[in-house]
Amino acid sequence: DVQWGGAMFNSTGNSCIGIGNVADSLNVIDQVCFRKKIATTRQLYDAIMNNWEGYEELRQRINGSIPRVGNANLECDQYLDFVAKAYADSINRCTGPRGNHYAAGCYPVTLNVVFGSFTGATPDGRKNGEPLSDGISPVQGMDKGGPVATLESLLSFDYTDYGNGTLCNMKFHPTALAAEDGLKKLINVIKTYFEHGGMELQFNIISGDTLRDAQKHPE
Repeated sequence: DVQWGGAMFNSTGNSCIGIGNVADSLNVIDQVCFRKKIATTRQLYDAIMNNWEGYEELRQRINGSIPRVGNANLECDQYLDFVAKAYADSINRCTGPRGNHYAAGCYPVTLNVVFGSFTGATPDGRKNGEPLSDGISPVQGMDKGGPVATLESLLSFDYTDYGNGTLCNMKFHPTALAAEDGLKKLINVIKTYFEHGGMELQFNIISGDTLRDAQKHPE
């Protein structure tokens, strides 16, 4: 307490939301407008401003063919590294009125849903009001290469910049871990992630049937 000299750690935590959307959006702009020339910058801009209405074909093409964070794609993951570094540097250089150092973090505590509700459409195909990405996890439904590829992508930036912590949420269907070696595989995934500098992992291991039954029978 103050009689013993005050707090030992004088810091202020900060957490970003939607880092996956920003990284994916930068990659989409690069791929769609400059590399593959699927659309002009004006067409992509108009699509976003119109919440993708009238541009569903372009949106589906973006969702189906442009690489995303979470699939161990170096072209895409370089943007995650860039965005994570840019955010962390801007936060970590700040100090507060009591001499407190700011510390970058990335975890949502479900605020990705709240913030998404008042965030407009984004270049990655996300529509106005939809949830933003969850912590450092890939944009929902865009990680299609399995958990190892997902974690390989997420390890593309420097976690030592994130003194306030990061969070990766992963979801597994129970059948994926039901075999005799299922638990062993999960342990190996966790160990590998931590050994390469990763921070917090959270798991949901539950089926859609169970969740729907819980809605009907909340008790």
